[in-house]
Amino acid sequence: MYVQHKTSIRAVVFDVDGTLYPAHSLYMRCIDIFFAHPRVVTEFAVVRKKLRSLQMEHDYTPQNGEDLHSLQASLMARGLGIDQARARELMEQIFYLELPKRFASIRPYPEVRTAIEKIRDSGMRVAALSDLPPQEKIAALGLSDILESSFCAEDAGVLKPHPRAFGGVAEALDTDFPEILYVGNNTAYDIDGPKRVGMRAARRGRRFSGADFSFSQWRQLADWVLADGDGPQWT
Repeated sequence: MYVQHKTSIRAVVFDVDGTLYPAHSLYMRCIDIFFAHPRVVTEFAVVRKKLRSLQMEHDYTPQNGEDLHSLQASLMARGLGIDQARARELMEQIFYLELPKRFASIRPYPEVRTAIEKIRDSGMRVAALSDLPPQEKIAALGLSDILESSFCAEDAGVLKPHPRAFGGVAEALDTDFPEILYVGNNTAYDIDGPKRVGMRAARRGRRFSGADFSFSQWRQLADWVLADGDGPQWT
């Protein structure tokens, strides 16, 4: 467990995929999707990477989820060599309708619920922010009753680590950036992204010097947050 510096926290916002539950749990339940649509799944990943690059340019145009999905379908159609309507149909069916259903038997990491409850019961606000729509996933994980809000970066027309994704959350929670701790597992999206706008960031997984805090057990995160970031360098 690694700590960089003390922080003052009023709200804790959680990434979903790979943070609240093991990512491999979802991969195992989606093998049939990959074998049924290998080119579509591969192209979707390529397009998402392309979108993260495009959104850093000054002429990036999507301002909401519909704009983003249209651009996404256009890029997928070009890569797959099919018309945009068909690309949009496949994209929506596979990644926005079918994939969330696979969460029915997925369970969160041990102590996730207890940790979030402890943080919430202390008076801090707790929410989730994910690139893909998180509401159905949060419900399947059994956490919707303790997370007061669930935000989708796509609703702002972007993907993490674009500042607009984090800005929308801060505005909705009516909390300043330095008073928000974002918890995730991806260095570029969940640590560098929130840190760039002035948020605190905690990384679930091996220690990373760019994070304010790194942890392996969820109780460690709860203890550190409740101590207002005043904890030992290593435990």
